[in-house]
Amino acid sequence: MAVVLAIRLIRPQKISVTRMWVTPIILCALTAWAIYANDMLNPAPPLEIALGLVIGAVCGVPFGVLRGMHTDVRPTERRGVMYLGSSWITLLIFVVAFGLRYGIREAMPHRGSLSATIGDALLGFAIAFLVTSYVVIFRKYERLAKA
Repeated sequence: MAVVLAIRLIRPQKISVTRMWVTPIILCALTAWAIYANDMLNPAPPLEIALGLVIGAVCGVPFGVLRGMHTDVRPTERRGVMYLGSSWITLLIFVVAFGLRYGIREAMPHRGSLSATIGDALLGFAIAFLVTSYVVIFRKYERLAKA
């Protein structure tokens, strides 16, 4: 799965608007599963998990906007299909977020809820980054398609 995601993100691609939203949905499901599995190992209060996700999301939104603004978007001859420029930075953010999450859990194994909350915040950052960038990209595509 990670290799497929890497290949898709580092080269320009033709993508439909519908398919563009499938990736965030799958990543949200994987994130929810990761948070649940982590909560079984290092239980944290639900309020801490929610707070970590919100803080991570708030931090991820500006980076998502920047990525969306700087991504090359071109409409194709087919309605609802666009060309997206390559985005190695998206891949880098996901690798760093999951790497930091793993590193924090290894560095603080006996700090259960704190390491879990920081890890959840990093996942919230990555998901918010991706969803926000896709919203900006979609708006860009709509403007170009109307012109």
